[in-house]
Amino acid sequence: MEERDAWIRKNPAYGNIICRCEMVSEGEIIDAIHRPLGARTMDGIKRRTRAGMGRCQSGFCSPKVMEILAREWNMDLLEVRKASDESWMLKGRDKEEL
Repeated sequence: MEERDAWIRKNPAYGNIICRCEMVSEGEIIDAIHRPLGARTMDGIKRRTRAGMGRCQSGFCSPKVMEILAREWNMDLLEVRKASDESWMLKGRDKEEL
C-alpha cells in the first residue's frame, strides 16, 4: 500500500483505475504507450498491462483505454486500431454536431 501511495503522490494518474477487473491504472497505460516500443493499438495495451483481460473482457474499460490511446498519440478515436492497420475499433460516428 505504501508503494502504491507513493506512486499516486508522484503521478495522480496511477490513482485513476481504468480496468477494474485487472486493477490497471491510467498511469500504467500511459507508461505502456510511451515505452521505447510503445503500444499503438488496443491489443498492444492489453499485452503490456493486462487491461481488458479480466472477467468483462474489456466491456467496461475499452472506451476509456481508447480515449487514452487517442489522446497520447494525438489521433482521432476513429484511428484507434485493435491490432493491425485494418482492425478498426470504430467505423464511424453515430451522431454529428449539426
